[in-house]
Amino acid sequence: MTSTKNELLPIVVQNSVQLVDARLLHQKLKSKQQFSNWVQNRIKDFGFEIGKDFYTNLYKSSGRPGTDYLLTLDMAKELAMLERNETGRSIRRYFIAKEKELRAISHLPKETTLFKGLKPRRINDRVLYPYREILTRAGYKANNNGDRRHRYWMHFVKEGSKLYITDEFALHLYRQKQVMNNRHVMLAAQPVLALEFYPNQTKGGTL
Repeated sequence: MTSTKNELLPIVVQNSVQLVDARLLHQKLKSKQQFSNWVQNRIKDFGFEIGKDFYTNLYKSSGRPGTDYLLTLDMAKELAMLERNETGRSIRRYFIAKEKELRAISHLPKETTLFKGLKPRRINDRVLYPYREILTRAGYKANNNGDRRHRYWMHFVKEGSKLYITDEFALHLYRQKQVMNNRHVMLAAQPVLALEFYPNQTKGGTL
């Protein structure tokens, strides 16, 4: 299961399908209906299909049988909107953001194209490139500065209102983003075993 300390709802990836635990969604939506009634009524009323919109898994708790539901992100977004409140809308926006994040994981350009078409500057025998353009090409937001300019001041030069960075630091940013994206890939991977085989797993923790 994918989860981080500040994550609203963990997303499980199974056979390249992004899924959400219906019980957790029910809790986050703060529905006043009992979970089993809520999910079964939603499935019946809106024609969701097993194997297409959701998947089920039977389990036993204290000797009583129950059913877990894993929902596709499309179904989870629709259920969130059906609540018709700000909580539902915020959860839907969260799912949309997660979809964009997962789609962008492997979309970085090749390292050899990072500088393509950019005109370098030479200052004191150092090669520099426009900072904003490098940020965008490396997969960051153009205004994503953090404290880089202060921590790595030796790699920055400002001319007028434009910042330039060394080619070494540009490659550092690119490779750092690759590591971050690869981490997302690893966390989103399908578990080796079904989730019930990991009884000691804690949120954001290790086995």
